[in-house]
Amino acid sequence: MISYQSLTNALSKDWFYKPNTLEKVSGVVFPLFGNAKHAEGIILTQRAKHLKSHPGQISFPGGVLEPTDQSLLDCALREWEEEMGVSQSALEVLGRLTGLQTRTGFHITPFLANYKGDFQFPFNKDEVESVFVTNFSELWECPFYAIQIPNQKPGDFAYYFDLKGGLLWGATCEIILGFLKQFLSFDRIPKIVKPNLTFPPFLNPKIL
Repeated sequence: MISYQSLTNALSKDWFYKPNTLEKVSGVVFPLFGNAKHAEGIILTQRAKHLKSHPGQISFPGGVLEPTDQSLLDCALREWEEEMGVSQSALEVLGRLTGLQTRTGFHITPFLANYKGDFQFPFNKDEVESVFVTNFSELWECPFYAIQIPNQKPGDFAYYFDLKGGLLWGATCEIILGFLKQFLSFDRIPKIVKPNLTFPPFLNPKIL
């Protein structure tokens, strides 16, 4: 667990930050849940399986900055409402995490938020397959893997958590892993394995 207050104290409040990049920029909500004072885990979505981009992948609510968005935070909150079917008033935004430049031409800015709702999510089935929660404890207990990324420089690894809700990988996994290391002293060493798929996510833990 970690206190919401300690996160609030540590995070940037530059709500109008925009990365200096030619990549497509996007904002996501990194939603935490817990008791009145402490975060105990993360709320995650699985993208709808019919989507052309990253179908079925575990992700945060969020998307690409639109011309009508005043900021990346506005973008993230708009996407939260569109995907989750829940008002942004159920969120207390704690601050901005360091952004991530992906290998696929995007720059993602995550905003950490405390979810204070009733966990009833009438999510948009056109975009979201399911919504589930993951306690921090699961991230210390579930299988944790790394592979050398195909066609990348040596030492460039992709990481995977084999959660009860599915395989967590890609940009969402990297953002969560960075958060765990920065705020929860995460020190697990992943099991290094070889890719067993020729396409993303390049790993199927069920056939290792």
